[in-house]
Amino acid sequence: MHHKLDIHPIPTDVLYVNELSLAGKVPYEIKRDMDKALTGRTKSTGGILPDDNVRIYVPMDLNADIIVRQLYSLHSTLGYPAEKNESAYCSGVGKVITQLEIYDQVWAVRKLEDTVQKEDGGVRHSHQGIELAKQIVRYLEEIEGTAECFPYDEIQELREAFWL
Repeated sequence: MHHKLDIHPIPTDVLYVNELSLAGKVPYEIKRDMDKALTGRTKSTGGILPDDNVRIYVPMDLNADIIVRQLYSLHSTLGYPAEKNESAYCSGVGKVITQLEIYDQVWAVRKLEDTVQKEDGGVRHSHQGIELAKQIVRYLEEIEGTAECFPYDEIQELREAFWL
């Protein structure tokens, strides 16, 4: 089995998001350990990673359609929220929210003149990010289930962050 390995990204005009949790589960629970892992340094060079570690970057496309599809896929895979899958839902929706935040941040930088700011010196959000947050909240509100906290905490988090 051979994979296409390159020494530079294709296309070359990409952004790097150094958050290990976007690629999958991370074995670090303490922020200090996560910060050490992000350096990419191995144990022999004073880091936390095993000496055989290989850091790779995998392309990830983010757009409103992909982010929403991940939410639909999560629901399709896990079924209705219940106590037994609440943790998996929280983790999966947390990744969707992280992707929304990155998507919003990029659009806010790209079109700074077209952003919304609630208070002077406060956070700016893009119109694209706000609309996507609304769409995610609407979908989460429609999910029926018996989970204790999900999706209520996530909905509240999005409402507060995006002024919905």
